[in-house]
Amino acid sequence: MEKKNTNTAQPVIIHGICHARACCRAALGNGQSVTLWSALGASSYMGPRWFFDIIRMVRSEFPSLEISGILDCGDQPGDALAAIETGIKALALTGKPSTIKRIREIADQANVNLHKRPSHKLDLAKCPDAEACCKRWFGIQI
Repeated sequence: MEKKNTNTAQPVIIHGICHARACCRAALGNGQSVTLWSALGASSYMGPRWFFDIIRMVRSEFPSLEISGILDCGDQPGDALAAIETGIKALALTGKPSTIKRIREIADQANVNLHKRPSHKLDLAKCPDAEACCKRWFGIQI
């Protein structure tokens, strides 16, 4: 049987550690990386430490996976600065071009990647079985 092409690096929006673990379990043995995004503007209501700790935990629990975590800071540059200070290495920010430019300069100095929100993503808030949803999203036969 021919193996179906999988893409476990497609963006997945998580809403907590259970979602992050489900995504990693789905990718385990089927790919080498996952890209976990926080929900839109999650930095404002959960804070960067919450997301930092989730990514740290799943990286230790799934050492064979390359796990990218991107914190969505909405249009809050202060949240982006707090995320950089917390140790977040990838974030998304919207807002005025002049503000984005300044945050990008600071992010570059701290070796932090600034991303645009993906238009094509899986939001696990809409999935009753997060692991199964991730497998389908990644193109994994279930």
